Amino acid sequence: MGWRILGWDVVDWELWLIAALVCLMIEFLTVDFSFLMIGGGALVGACIAAGSDSLAVQVAGFAVASILFLLVVRPWAKRRFNSKGSKVGSVEVRIGQPARTLTVVDTSAGRVKIGGDVWSARTVAGSIPEGVDATVTGIDGAIALVERRI
Repeated sequence: MGWRILGWDVVDWELWLIAALVCLMIEFLTVDFSFLMIGGGALVGACIAAGSDSLAVQVAGFAVASILFLLVVRPWAKRRFNSKGSKVGSVEVRIGQPARTLTVVDTSAGRVKIGGDVWSARTVAGSIPEGVDATVTGIDGAIALVERRI
């Protein structure tokens, strides 16, 4: 079965291949592995189209492959290539990290160094002197909640 698009004769497998390439281009913009999985389903549709003229079989193969890729391959790929998971770019990755107090930190204010960054900080209870090791226990907006490391 063929199609005529913009004056060009194309066959089904070529359309599926174009769909896969479009998904790949969108994936470069989103980097979420979703469009990559759908593009993989489109490649399966292209393979089926090379051997079958049935559009229903092609669409079914595309749908099943896309769903399987999204449910099985995508979670694995996200864990494999994004070891921090959904926390990438999030301040929540700071929770549990060591900190060093730069000023006295109490329940109202203070400054700490976490990694290479200086943060405003406070404690939930008590006070931590300057120059003491601490641990980040939470993030409240742009303020790190810390406690003295024992």
